[in-house]
Amino acid sequence: MNSSVTVREARIEDVPTILRLIKELAAFENLSHTVRTDENRLREDGFGDRPRFKVLLAEADGEAIGFLSTMVRYSIWGGGEFINLDDLYVCEKARGRGVGRLLMKRLAEMAASQGQVVRWELLPDNAPAKAFYESLGANVFPKLIARWPVEASAAAAAKA
Repeated sequence: MNSSVTVREARIEDVPTILRLIKELAAFENLSHTVRTDENRLREDGFGDRPRFKVLLAEADGEAIGFLSTMVRYSIWGGGEFINLDDLYVCEKARGRGVGRLLMKRLAEMAASQGQVVRWELLPDNAPAKAFYESLGANVFPKLIARWPVEASAAAAAKA
C-alpha cells in the first residue's frame, strides 16, 4: 500500500466495514467475547434520527485501514459537553504509516471547531499508545476504570 491515506466521516453504507474493524480491535485486545453489537444496531444508533456516535474511517486504495469512534458526553465538573474518543484502531498491516496520527488530527480539528475537550481511556500496559498520545500533546493520567457488567450489577442490586 503506497497510496496516500484519506480520512472521512463514515456513512451508513460503511456499517459492515465498521463492524469488521470493531471485531478486529476486539480480537487484538483479546476481547472478542464482549462484542455484542451488530449491523442493525450500528445503523440505528449511528445513522438514525438521533445518532449516538460518529466514526471516522481511514482509507488507502479504497480499503478501510483504520477507524476512530466518538460520542458526545456531558461533564458535571466541566459544566458542558466533551468528545469521548471511544476507539482508535489501525489495521496491523497499516501501522507505522501515520494513520493513527491522521485520525487524531481530524478529531483535533473537530474538537477545536466545537471548542470541546476530548477524553479517552487506554489500557494501562499499552506503553506505545501512551507514548503516541503524549506525542500529540495529551495529558495521560493514571486512573483505574471500573465496569459493572449487567450480571454483576444485577447481583449487587439483589444483595442490597
